[in-house]
Amino acid sequence: MIVDVTKIEGLVKPFAFRARADQIALDTPNYRIAGPVTVEGEIEKHIVSIKVRGNIGGNVTIDCTRCVQPVEQALSIDFDVEYLIEGQLGSDGEHEIGSADLETDELQGNTLDLTQLAREQILLNIPEQFLCQEECKGLCEKCGGNRNLVDCRCGQDEIDPRWAALKNLK
Repeated sequence: MIVDVTKIEGLVKPFAFRARADQIALDTPNYRIAGPVTVEGEIEKHIVSIKVRGNIGGNVTIDCTRCVQPVEQALSIDFDVEYLIEGQLGSDGEHEIGSADLETDELQGNTLDLTQLAREQILLNIPEQFLCQEECKGLCEKCGGNRNLVDCRCGQDEIDPRWAALKNLK
């Protein structure tokens, strides 16, 4: 959904739309959107900035970090982003930013792509590690079996060759 910010009348304009998974296009192998994503919120217009607040909802499929099993999870991301009108960040290319500036971007032109904003917010909120369950046992390093489903005994039958001579000392 593209919004022309020059046509926003008044201070606040509400928005709501649904985006298909292929419109968001995350391109992440372990984190996939499962179904449509709803994005709703409001755009607040100021003299030199545009503030966008809202919520992104839907379902995602995340692969467990340990066992690589896909798990469907509800997605709910609150966001509050500020766009400065072009030229407000400075033209020298280098300037110091603070922690408050991390939620600030420069608006290129007069249009704001809310689908792209939703994509960025989803990517920023992908967890570094995700476990299917707190006690996930992961994969066996020998046979590759999911140790949550199969009780493999790969590591128990092997003897470290450095200690093999001690086996005969009984």
